[in-house]
Amino acid sequence: MTASNTDERALVASAQAGDERAFMALVEPHRRVLEVHAYRMLGSRHDAEDVVQETLLRAWRSLERFERRASVSTWLYRIATNACLDEIERRPRRGEPLAVDPFPDDKLAEAALVAPVVDPAARYAAREGMELALLTAIQRLPGRQRAVLILRDVLGWTGPEVADLLDTTVAAVNGALQRARSATEDVVPARSARSIARTDDRELLARYVDAWERADIDGLVALLRDDAVLSMPPERTLVGAAAIGAFWQTRACGLGALRSARRAWSNGAPAVAFYEADGTPHRLLVLAGRDADGQLGMMYAYAVDDLDAFLERG
Repeated sequence: MTASNTDERALVASAQAGDERAFMALVEPHRRVLEVHAYRMLGSRHDAEDVVQETLLRAWRSLERFERRASVSTWLYRIATNACLDEIERRPRRGEPLAVDPFPDDKLAEAALVAPVVDPAARYAAREGMELALLTAIQRLPGRQRAVLILRDVLGWTGPEVADLLDTTVAAVNGALQRARSATEDVVPARSARSIARTDDRELLARYVDAWERADIDGLVALLRDDAVLSMPPERTLVGAAAIGAFWQTRACGLGALRSARRAWSNGAPAVAFYEADGTPHRLLVLAGRDADGQLGMMYAYAVDDLDAFLERG
């Protein structure tokens, strides 16, 4: 929970007087929200963590210029967004990441405790705003279009608020939003078109893990649409239930006893954490792109070091 307005003003005053502990008390509650924002902008958890560190450093250095009529949250979003835009500007020389990183649901839950109130008119619900398909599409946008789409359609900020944050005009924001929506609207429908319940996701996850443990290829394939896609960067993408089923039957896949499967969650979607027989983390498989009939249209497989961070709790 963030501090009250009175507490916040007191912390700002103390921090501006040079009290580093007051500064940390002021900004630390916003760290996870800023990390989620930077992750949406950059598609990389590692880069998001670095940008948040840079954001807090910039905030400390510019604290004396902070105007108390603005909220600390808005001020930090401005700094974080500009830090992300700077990072995006550097990327053409470094090369874009091959794929969007997965993001543990536990971190999303922490961010939700302090996230700003989202306008119900936002085009995407918070969970939809973390979907891998949408985030992958966002990464193809120019930096400022990314910022506008996220601030307007995911966080529910108004046009004037976004224009103020980006030091531009409302007309420029509206134009950038229109172009960004045109590039992404076919990837993830607006919230009005979506009604898949979390309980259904849990059922799907249970069915997948059960079929895996029983080495039931037919049961696994039955969960897929005929045109399902399995993305496994940097390896080749598999297209079609038949091709994916054939892959599952290979020894490299490690079905059944060769690898154990545990329930996990990533980016608001069910996932499966695979471990080698000796307990070594293998891969995370995100079960995304589920249709109204309950079948999977898209799956993403990742090699991640911190696999335990994605495990279902409780």
